[in-house]
Amino acid sequence: MNPFPVTDFRSTSYWQQSIGLPQPLAPQDLGAEIETDLCIVGGGVIGSSMAWFARQAGIETLLLEARQPALGATGRNAGMALCGISDSYASAVKKYGRERARELWQLTVDNRETMLGLAAQLGVPHQRSGSWLLADCAEEADALAESSRLLQKDGFAHHFSPGDPFGRGFVAGLHRPDDGVLHPARFNRALIEAAGVRVIADTPVTKIIPHGSGLRVKGPSVTVTARRVMLATNAYSALLHPFFQGKVLPRRGQIQVSEPAPLVFPAAGYSHFGYYYFRQVAEPEQPGMGRWLIGGARHLNFATENQFTDESATDKVQADIAAYTAQYFPELAQVPISHRWAGTMGFTEDGLPLVGEVPDLPGVFFCVGFNGHGMGLGIKVAERAFALMTEGSTPGIFDWTRLGD
Repeated sequence: MNPFPVTDFRSTSYWQQSIGLPQPLAPQDLGAEIETDLCIVGGGVIGSSMAWFARQAGIETLLLEARQPALGATGRNAGMALCGISDSYASAVKKYGRERARELWQLTVDNRETMLGLAAQLGVPHQRSGSWLLADCAEEADALAESSRLLQKDGFAHHFSPGDPFGRGFVAGLHRPDDGVLHPARFNRALIEAAGVRVIADTPVTKIIPHGSGLRVKGPSVTVTARRVMLATNAYSALLHPFFQGKVLPRRGQIQVSEPAPLVFPAAGYSHFGYYYFRQVAEPEQPGMGRWLIGGARHLNFATENQFTDESATDKVQADIAAYTAQYFPELAQVPISHRWAGTMGFTEDGLPLVGEVPDLPGVFFCVGFNGHGMGLGIKVAERAFALMTEGSTPGIFDWTRLGD
């Protein structure tokens, strides 16, 4: 089993800075060994969701995090609670088939409603802003038109605009009125706090081995004896166990955020087949103002962005992102940038998460590989993984065995 090292984070997101991350943690009196029923490895949205489900089930749980909760991809994304997983519904139908695409879309709708409901319950800033898929070429416009036809038949709320809905040079747009946005790092932290789970941070897992009828999870300063282990390690999974090599592949994504500027775009936005995504983050104390958040441009930089744990923002990608702003939102192009950051996502061969039990480690379960859609799918996929672990139920389309050996 390979070591799972602490990752150097070389950029800090707007979300992380706004809640005071990173910050020194008080030393913890760990002792030689800790016993628990369930040990969760990873403190992002999947790990925090698992802790939430464990609380509801009355399962004694400990969470180990290599850094701090919300310092990974969950605290580095755009903070969107959207329906859908592909660049368009038509693409999903073509890729997965009509029945599977419909199931996936409904799952993201359910996930969105759960997430926004929990955000309201936990006092996390959120807004049901709606979202727009905005075509910047004729091919993308045709895909959105076909998506509209299929969405109408399958009963998903939307509105298709065959022209430019904003007069900014787009070709067409598809509006999803019920989508929302939220503060992802604060949501992550609030869910962990509500779960009441004990968190041991700055504790990278180095080894998991069978021990009697259970397992031993080893870190540099703690050993946890647990009956079951849940890996919520996403892009870093292959560092922890060779089973994930070739199954979960790392991809870097980059974002920039501006200083406050007048609000000009009222929703969450995706464009160019999902390779650009953007929103304005409202300034609570400055009505009518918001920070322009935009990320993407991976398709122009695959050679550098398809790597592993380096969370540095790079000049080339950041310039490509800025160029998109200048083309479609020119009034925001000169607003100073306050934050630039990167995060590492875990991708799979077919674009769907992997759920299951590590074949050579009975009792070690996993929920990984979210392809940049951890916020859109995470809670509901985690729910299936939790049910597999506690009830033996099938995770359905997310079962890792669909990939073969």
